[in-house]
Amino acid sequence: MKTVNAGARLDRLPTSSFHDRMLGLIGGGMFLDAFEIYLQGAVLAALLGLGWSTPAQNANFISITFAGMVVGAWFAGILGDRRGRRFSYQANLLIFGLASLAGAAAPSMNWLIVARFVMGVGLGAEIVVGYVTIAEFVPPSSRGMWGSALAVITNSSLFFSALIARLVIPNIGWRWMFVIVGIGALIVWQLRKRMPESPRWLSPRANG
Repeated sequence: MKTVNAGARLDRLPTSSFHDRMLGLIGGGMFLDAFEIYLQGAVLAALLGLGWSTPAQNANFISITFAGMVVGAWFAGILGDRRGRRFSYQANLLIFGLASLAGAAAPSMNWLIVARFVMGVGLGAEIVVGYVTIAEFVPPSSRGMWGSALAVITNSSLFFSALIARLVIPNIGWRWMFVIVGIGALIVWQLRKRMPESPRWLSPRANG
């Protein structure tokens, strides 16, 4: 039986517009992931000022975010190995996108905290799968550069989150911050449906 060595073939290929497209699609999800994390400062300040939350509830909101991220990060690796990178990154993006929209419609702070845990699961998973996926598509000679580019896209969300919060929250309310992320995540989810599965993930299964 002929053995398929997709990894070696990928490593020999020069980078092209295909890699740029992969970076854009993966980076889009990572950007929204970080945007969702960073928006909590402005949103929680607004909720406290409105009397919609208390300092204790805000602390619970932050804690539950990272608890969900731990759960998501753990299961993302397991799911990605068993079902594929493509399945995993689509699942986590859909999770935090829909949970963001649910958070925007939360009738109370306690319901928002519950929605935030679900958001956290998707957020933690996206971080894991995003870096793994880009590393599996690009050649090792430039893998550091592509990883750095993804990190730049991700970390730039801090600036945009603060800027958009400054414009959105005083004028149309804090709920729209979650709406922006939710709709953005669903748009990227739709665009990602055309992304291929990682050949490095497929290779051992084809040989098996």
